Amino acid sequence: MLKNVIKEMEAASINIISKAKANLSKSNSSGNLSNSLTSKIEGKTTEEPKLTFYAEDYGKFVDEGVQGYDPGAMPSGSLARYNKAPGSPYKFGSGNSSGGSLRSSIDKWVVQKGIPNVRDAKGRFIKRKSMVYLITRSIYNTGIKPTYFFTNAIDSEIKGINRKLTFAYTKDLRDGLEKDVKQKGLKYKRR
Repeated sequence: MLKNVIKEMEAASINIISKAKANLSKSNSSGNLSNSLTSKIEGKTTEEPKLTFYAEDYGKFVDEGVQGYDPGAMPSGSLARYNKAPGSPYKFGSGNSSGGSLRSSIDKWVVQKGIPNVRDAKGRFIKRKSMVYLITRSIYNTGIKPTYFFTNAIDSEIKGINRKLTFAYTKDLRDGLEKDVKQKGLKYKRR
């Protein structure tokens, strides 16, 4: 068993989740995504343990962003007429989600944030339903900018983990050899 490697993996998972939560704190609307971040080490008793992270399904979209369907479809006076996540593997309009889910999520967000009534160019109040439509159209056409909250957390942890895992693995191998030698009644002298 690789108990020292497991300890390093557990420490790394705690650090990654902590860094990801700190990264999310800048753009975390409800806290649900941050609260959903967990990890699990599978195969602790094998020679190939695996560290897996879990989060709300939409976490991947927050991390890597979502490409807009058609930024050129935005009205000419729009502030954003560009794709906010051109390198993302996810794209609006690809047919992989349930229809209408974006609009209902935006509506909930508007209510949750308590966004006040907005006026149009003529000074008239815009109804919430219209405001939700405009926000949804903008997001659908231009996309969602990536935050890399999780990617950056992993990248910063990876820099130091290789050396720690090498030492932990070496210690586990040495401990295993010492145990085998003792079980066979042989003497082992550490250098």
